[in-house]
Amino acid sequence: MRDLGLLTRHLLWFADRLCGWSVDSLRNCLFTVARLLYPWRSQKGQAMGIETADQNEDRDVTASSERAAELLEVGLPGSVIDCLGDTIAASSLWRYAPGDTIYQADSEVEALYLVCSGRIKLLSFSRDGDARIVRLHNRGSILGLGGLLGETNDHMAVAIDEVSLYQIPIGLIKTISDRDNEAYCRLLEYLNEYLKAADTWITDFSTGGIRGRVARLLLYLMRHDDSTSQHDVTLLTVNEMAEVLGVTPESVSRAMAGFKRLEILLPFDGSSQHTFHCNFEALSGEAES
Repeated sequence: MRDLGLLTRHLLWFADRLCGWSVDSLRNCLFTVARLLYPWRSQKGQAMGIETADQNEDRDVTASSERAAELLEVGLPGSVIDCLGDTIAASSLWRYAPGDTIYQADSEVEALYLVCSGRIKLLSFSRDGDARIVRLHNRGSILGLGGLLGETNDHMAVAIDEVSLYQIPIGLIKTISDRDNEAYCRLLEYLNEYLKAADTWITDFSTGGIRGRVARLLLYLMRHDDSTSQHDVTLLTVNEMAEVLGVTPESVSRAMAGFKRLEILLPFDGSSQHTFHCNFEALSGEAES
């Protein structure tokens, strides 16, 4: 900048003597060019259009704090947010339409997925190509934890509704172990809890009579439905419910028709055809059968 000032004074003298330009005109021209070619510093020493290291750090801390607050609000466990720490600032927001594939089965785990809204189904396919829904995820869920152990994605993840989620690169998550081994162990504990929940899923939806299994699925959907009131539920399609339970769509339809006939499921007037009010006590009784 000191050399630029000296050069400017010489050019101003030259222009005034030889070119006939007004000094003010050339000064304005030169200063405009200087602002484009050099980082123009204010009295505080901050470059115009160029962030200092401190500014970058402050921005990352702010982004991390705001995103952590958002994830806490959607139901992500606070202990997990603490474990993720500043990696949250590196997350990116992704949106998926109903039916969009989020990731494929047997693919490499590329990110940790933090679900902000919508429902996601995990699909497993038999050798004959028949689909089975093996898990449902919604607001506050975490997907991709198997990547902590170097595993691939066991299932295909597909959006049921409009889904929004944050993705944090799995490579960045793995660096947590280098900086905070205790936090990394807590993430592995959360993975263990996820696997225990998978065992419960198998027990609830793969054993017992059809009617009881449908009732247990309805209770599950009701408990995990953040878009409706306490005893209301937004249903899956009949085919999706059949894919969860491992039965035919016709079997699910018969059970659902029986619940509607007994007014265990009551439709809302003028609302979505997939949203129902549940008689909680009667449905709980059916779930025990």
